[in-house]
Amino acid sequence: MTIKETLDQGINRLSSGRIENPAVTCELLLVAVLKCQRVDLYLSPAQSLTEKQMALYQGMLEERISGRPVQYITHSASFFGLELYVDENVLIPRPETEILVEAVLERLSESKFPVKIIDWGTGSGNVAIALASHLQGEVFAIDISKGALEVALKNIASHGLESRIKLLRGDGFKAVPKDLKGKMDGVVSNPPYVRRDEEDSLPREVRDFEPKEALFDKEQGLYFTEKIVSEAEGFLKKDGLLVLEIALGQAEKVTKLIHQEKSYRDIEIMTDLAGTQRVVLARRK
Repeated sequence: MTIKETLDQGINRLSSGRIENPAVTCELLLVAVLKCQRVDLYLSPAQSLTEKQMALYQGMLEERISGRPVQYITHSASFFGLELYVDENVLIPRPETEILVEAVLERLSESKFPVKIIDWGTGSGNVAIALASHLQGEVFAIDISKGALEVALKNIASHGLESRIKLLRGDGFKAVPKDLKGKMDGVVSNPPYVRRDEEDSLPREVRDFEPKEALFDKEQGLYFTEKIVSEAEGFLKKDGLLVLEIALGQAEKVTKLIHQEKSYRDIEIMTDLAGTQRVVLARRK
């Protein structure tokens, strides 16, 4: 079967299985099978697949129809222009989290000195790697999950950033050496903020496949956020940045939490292109 025939067959199967974006999904799966670029699929549409390649592709289609996200099937995700390895130990990086990275870069990229940043809950390492790729300095990437840190290490190594990103395993700021207190230029986080009572409303791909400990908050969506706001102040230097991704509808509550700490100033809310509030940031007094 040729590339074109394989794509057409796959699109029909995914469409009948009510999978969103069937054409793009089939392209990504076939690219993973053939180890080529997406453009190559259309430059060589008459190229035939081997039996082994067809079997692998058909298996991937079945996985996708079962609900497994394409990123977990191909073990590949894009974030801020970076290609990253992902598996079920980590959340799939989202485009909206790029706003968090942009917020940090806009405010720290002109620093005359190497910066020090804590990435709380690093997961795949996507935020830490994006920041280290664009800033001079060090990122201390924390996660409590051994599996997540193994994924992050793989990604850090593939981007040649082992000397710039330090992985720390532990429960939040407890993992950070005490001698770093008061020395951070930034603390950034995309913490778990989905409420447990929202679980049934999540898409199947998220609910059934992504790691629950990275998705769900312990209480009403603000347990971890409140913890970060409270504890980050001890690690931030004067004028240091606190940057947090938030859930829909959380902006007012999070800004109130930051105000109540009385250790921060210049609180801002950043929106995406659709005007949705995505990130809250503040500076240490």
